[in-house]
Amino acid sequence: MKELHKHYSEQFKTPLIDYSDANEVKIDNECNEISRMLSNSTEKMEKTSIEEIRRLIRSLKPKKSAGCDQVSNYMIKRLPPIYIECLVNCFNKWLSECRYPDVWKLAKIVTLNKLKAGVPKCDETRPISLLATHLKLFEKLIFNRVRCWAETNHIVPVEQSGFRPRCLLPTRVLSIYQEVKNCMAGNLPTLAVYVDYQKAYDRVWHADLLTELWKLGLSLSILKMIISWLTDRRAFVVFGEKSSETFNINIGLPQGSSLSPYLFIVFHCDLVLCLGAHSGQIFADDLCVIIKPPISIKLEPTIKYLEQEGTRICERIFAYSKKWKQPINVSKTVAQLFYTQIKKAKTKHRNESTKNQFSKRI
Repeated sequence: MKELHKHYSEQFKTPLIDYSDANEVKIDNECNEISRMLSNSTEKMEKTSIEEIRRLIRSLKPKKSAGCDQVSNYMIKRLPPIYIECLVNCFNKWLSECRYPDVWKLAKIVTLNKLKAGVPKCDETRPISLLATHLKLFEKLIFNRVRCWAETNHIVPVEQSGFRPRCLLPTRVLSIYQEVKNCMAGNLPTLAVYVDYQKAYDRVWHADLLTELWKLGLSLSILKMIISWLTDRRAFVVFGEKSSETFNINIGLPQGSSLSPYLFIVFHCDLVLCLGAHSGQIFADDLCVIIKPPISIKLEPTIKYLEQEGTRICERIFAYSKKWKQPINVSKTVAQLFYTQIKKAKTKHRNESTKNQFSKRI
């Protein structure tokens, strides 16, 4: 238990600011300025209604498993109508104050084994946060308002299909397949680079996120609520019948929240700009870059072009990840070469001074 507590408390420590890095200093100063501006803001969030809460409750799956508050979806779906009025009054109070209740900021973390067999080390466990059911309803209200703003203003690029209405993972897979098929029909070797982020949601720097949302034009009231949602979060680890001491969470987006993945894709809405003229397919935190060579050049110059462009794109993505403190898992970032030539083509390109591995299947 001590090892788990130490591992997770270290993982969620406040990220250190490199004061020799002008970008990090600028972001820190901008975040402090935004916080001061929001403290003087009297803007209020849009209130909810009985009908909106009813829709949210109807959308809950009728699970009988209880959250950390010992209340299940099954119980909430069978409560009398007067209870919904109480929820509306409470939620509107917090929305008007742009305040996230402190009682919901304590997370209960249960660890799962990532390995198929054997006893895992601390870094081979997957943390799962158990959330209160009422918390999920309140976060859905915030999520609906953030998504309405982002979709109305076309913030999220069309290349992103994760956690968006009427967008599916098969859409991105079929897009990759069609692009590769078109190139192979034209006898053009094509390079695909699959980028894997390291603990994507857990490594989001709060100052970065808030600064980016403010620049994108998110309303002050929602921004103030998000700050309240992220601030003073704590957690404890449960293993068997034992529980650890609580520790602070000062980095990352809360696990299990419907709001976290959507804020992540809004935060990284400019990722496609790193790719230049090359096409990118994104699903949440999974990125695939398709690099196609110019038409009507011979095989050897084509392979050289793919090598150079593959390395250049990897370097640009790495620079982007460093700028936003969003580390890439280099060991799991792989490439794949599609070709129709009888002679097997080979390319070499690197990511963060590490040669990328090649995959034989998607």
